[in-house]
Amino acid sequence: MYDLIAHYYDLENAAFTEDLDFWLELAETHGGPILELGCGTGRVLLHLARRGYAVTGVDNSPAMLARLQQKLESASARHLPLAPTIIQADMAAFRAEQGFRLAVMAFSTWLHLLTTEAQIAALTNIRRHLAPGAPLVMDVANPAEPYAAAEQGLMLERTFIAGDRTVQVFSTLRVDRTAQLGHVTWLYDSVGPAGDVQRLIVPMTLRYTFPGELRLLLEKCGFALNHLWGDYDRSPLTDSAPRLIAFALAQ
Repeated sequence: MYDLIAHYYDLENAAFTEDLDFWLELAETHGGPILELGCGTGRVLLHLARRGYAVTGVDNSPAMLARLQQKLESASARHLPLAPTIIQADMAAFRAEQGFRLAVMAFSTWLHLLTTEAQIAALTNIRRHLAPGAPLVMDVANPAEPYAAAEQGLMLERTFIAGDRTVQVFSTLRVDRTAQLGHVTWLYDSVGPAGDVQRLIVPMTLRYTFPGELRLLLEKCGFALNHLWGDYDRSPLTDSAPRLIAFALAQ
C-alpha cells in the first residue's frame, strides 16, 4: 500500500511533529542503539539520528525506503553523527547483529499486522533483538473512537501541495467490529492548474487491538506492560484519548 503513496507521504505528513519530542525523551532516558519498526521515509529515525543516536530502521516498503535513502544521500544528512542502518524486511523476519536498548513503533505501524499470528511473530522477533529490561514503545490510534462511530461517508482528510498540483485526500471507513478490522479507502485527487483531476485509489486494512488483548500478546512474547498512555504527554489512557501508547519492558 505504501509503495503507491510514497511520493506523497512526506508532503502530507510534514505538519505532524507532535510525537517527535516524545520519542527523543525516550531516547534520552534509555540511550541507544535504537530500533525503529516501520521507519518509512525516516520521519522519526532522522529526528533521532540528527541528535547523535545510533538508529536501525526496519520497513518492508521498497518505495518508502528509497525515499529515505535519498534523504540519507543528501548533503545535510551526510554529516549525521552516526549513519543509520536500514533494513528492508518484515517485522517478523528482520535480523540485526546488535542488541538494542530501545525499540519504537510510531504512527500506528502496529495496526498493519492483521492477524494474531502476525502480531505474535513480530513481537517475538522484536524481543529477540532487545536487551533484558529494554523498552518497546508502541503508538497507535485509540480504537475506542472508530468502534463508537457510525459508518461514515466520504470525508476530506487533508489538502497539500505537490509541485504545481493541489492534492485533496478523502477517506471512507468501514469497521468490521467482530473481526477487529477497519477497511479504509483513500482517494488522492490531484488537481492541476487547469482543473484536471488525477485520482489514485488506495485500499488499506487495519487491525484494532484493545488494552487487555495487547497486554496478553506482550506477555506471551516476553514483555511486561508497564504503562498505557493516552497521548504524547503521558496522560492516562481513556475512551476519549487520541492515542493508545504502550510501554513494555523486555523480560
